[in-house]
Amino acid sequence: MTTALIYHDVAPAAAQPATGFAGAAPGRYKLTPEQFDAHLAAIAAAGVSVGLVADRPQAALTFDDGGDSALVAAEALERRGWRGHFFITTGRIGTPGFVTAEGVRELDRRGHCVGSHSHSHPTYMGTLSAAELADEWGRSRTVLTEIIGRAPATAAVPGGFLSEQVIAQAAACGYTLLMTSQPTLRARAHHGMAVHGRFTIWGMTTPSRAAAYARGDARARTSMWLAWQGKTAAKRLNPALYEGLRQRWARGRAGGRPR
Repeated sequence: MTTALIYHDVAPAAAQPATGFAGAAPGRYKLTPEQFDAHLAAIAAAGVSVGLVADRPQAALTFDDGGDSALVAAEALERRGWRGHFFITTGRIGTPGFVTAEGVRELDRRGHCVGSHSHSHPTYMGTLSAAELADEWGRSRTVLTEIIGRAPATAAVPGGFLSEQVIAQAAACGYTLLMTSQPTLRARAHHGMAVHGRFTIWGMTTPSRAAAYARGDARARTSMWLAWQGKTAAKRLNPALYEGLRQRWARGRAGGRPR
């Protein structure tokens, strides 16, 4: 069974505000190249095989948003002979801070798996209507098909807010693998599509913790699952309140971060 980890942007600290999505909340997920290399070294030292989900490795490394650091992360993987999943927010392609169409093609040419991260990256995708979800998944798939020359098979849910309609509309658009933010190893079939959980990596996640997730450590997995359950309940009860508190917490973390 493959453990999938969620990474985002990999950039020097000074460049992080201009890489991928801006703001304190997205900044919580960004790593420096040195931090990322330390994560990869710890995963390798744990003896964990890393690759694409279709090849059934012990761990798969995934990268959300499509920030312009995607090729930096890809090069770091390639130095170890690994390949990763890159989920692209297609409405941002070629805009400041995000990968270009040529960069997307380059990822594909170099053996990485390119997939959809929706078209506009809704904050709470699970609140959208069926028609809105079909548009998000469908437009994104069309854009990626035009860029890489074939329809992508994979997608990842932005924002972590999952619903049965999110899954159903992804399947209806033709995706065969949907990655979520649910911290679980259990993959399930839904509407003929595989739904696969992932474990989120934060900027403050230590290399040893990343390696623990990658090797399927039960204690590390349970800890994240419990935290995720609490966040999910708060999002469903009052998304607006949750978002406000999340932004305040992120700004507080950023303000207290050593420079």
